[in-house]
Amino acid sequence: MPNTFAAIDVGSNEVSMKIFEVSKKYGIKELDHVRHTIELGSDTYTNGKISHALVNELCQVLQSFTKKMREYQVEDYTACATSALREAVNNLHIIDQIKLTSKLKVSILSNSEQRFLLYKAVALKEQRFNQIIEHGTAIVDVGAGSIQISLFNKGSLITTQNIKLGSLRIREILSTMENQTTNFNNLLEEYITNDLQTFKDFFLSDINLRNIIAVGDNLNDLLRFKKHLEKTENQKFHSESKESLDRSGFYSLYAKLLSKNSSQISNCLQMSKEQAYLLVPTAMIYYKMFEETKATTMWIPGVTLTDGLVVDYAQKKQKVNPTHDFTLDILNAARNIARRYHCNQSHINNVEYIALTLFDSLTKLHGLNNRDRLLLQISVILHNCGEYINLNAGAMNSYHIILSTEIIGLSHTERELIAYLVRFNIGSYPKYEDINNNFDKDTYIKISKLSAIFRIANSMDKSHKQKFSNISVNYREGQLTITGTTLEDTTLERGLFEKKAEFFEEVYGIRPQLKQRRS
Repeated sequence: MPNTFAAIDVGSNEVSMKIFEVSKKYGIKELDHVRHTIELGSDTYTNGKISHALVNELCQVLQSFTKKMREYQVEDYTACATSALREAVNNLHIIDQIKLTSKLKVSILSNSEQRFLLYKAVALKEQRFNQIIEHGTAIVDVGAGSIQISLFNKGSLITTQNIKLGSLRIREILSTMENQTTNFNNLLEEYITNDLQTFKDFFLSDINLRNIIAVGDNLNDLLRFKKHLEKTENQKFHSESKESLDRSGFYSLYAKLLSKNSSQISNCLQMSKEQAYLLVPTAMIYYKMFEETKATTMWIPGVTLTDGLVVDYAQKKQKVNPTHDFTLDILNAARNIARRYHCNQSHINNVEYIALTLFDSLTKLHGLNNRDRLLLQISVILHNCGEYINLNAGAMNSYHIILSTEIIGLSHTERELIAYLVRFNIGSYPKYEDINNNFDKDTYIKISKLSAIFRIANSMDKSHKQKFSNISVNYREGQLTITGTTLEDTTLERGLFEKKAEFFEEVYGIRPQLKQRRS
């Protein structure tokens, strides 16, 4: 049976909703798409909060969305907000007012969650996605508040970086200077260039970038502008397909866009002047990406956050199969962070192997899920990165690095959980009262369970010599035995294991025993 699903995006420049029919047989089918322009980001980026008048307007719009959902007999929905609400100091009050007026529960996405959902939509829609990212590829997601650049090569994610160069944010920052110059576009370009040049110097020196995959708030409008020129001016653009442009084709489109003012763009695309106003800075960011790289092709799949929300829903309901392993991308991002801080890869690999073997063998004991397994794995990968800064405060430095480093696909809460796992991998474990401002009791218990496993695994390679191999775990009749093959002296590991076993027993009620297999 198909499900009717609504995806709602409370964005920085507009609120939009798409209604879909989702089924295992036919996949995802869009039924309706409604949009309302409302510049929430203008208030946030200028004043730090959203005005009462705009909050009232937002609530009215969302009330109309709920009526539309009833018309389609929507069975399930996801409503999300991005940077405008994320950065507004009054966001909790706004979320509460929305719930009271429209009965909608809106969640605020972290930046990494927001971009991750878009990438899911790109991978599902663009059939050649896995083939494209075999070569140097940048997914450039231009939002109203910031841009996200994620680099892929040989099918794997290399790095992802967020830069506060969103189209609306740029306009708001530079709006007071518009009357002080005769060429505002030159001012825009000058402002954008510095950060992109820095990104190039840090991350593009070793990559031969061939492709740009363009996603974001205004890309559909850019495609509409291209079609308008093809129809009214018989303009031809070089491209492999309807959803791509080569470098010269994009340059031609960009030149045409710069030759028109906001009123002309608004008239030809039948859109508000506010939306037209943002098209130039959006296109300019992609122009500068071409200028700063050797990319030859831009792919424009035309997806939005609402498409990402329905893909995520359909995958969770097992209505569609993932076309790309994004979990592997999350792990690759973590491994690249570890390499950046010169972590001991052999030690990480060994502790990771032991920790995951323990986790998988004790599922009935800990009751955790695959997502928790992933968080444990990332914690192990990153646990020594702080030693790059100071050997005497490695755990605390690792904690701060993790909190300060965005990891694509993880929420801020998950990243905070990982940071605490790493921070308390050594030393005494804190009482709930000491960290209850950060986590609820269930999350505290989860961290305790993961930490107990992590500590045992780390103690078994304290010498960093990978003495144990072929780990086996036997849990029977209240007895837990961990056995590893080794011919080496394991006095150090055994001594530390006994100390870590005390905390494990405190958490699980069972004291693990370490045994040595010599053959």
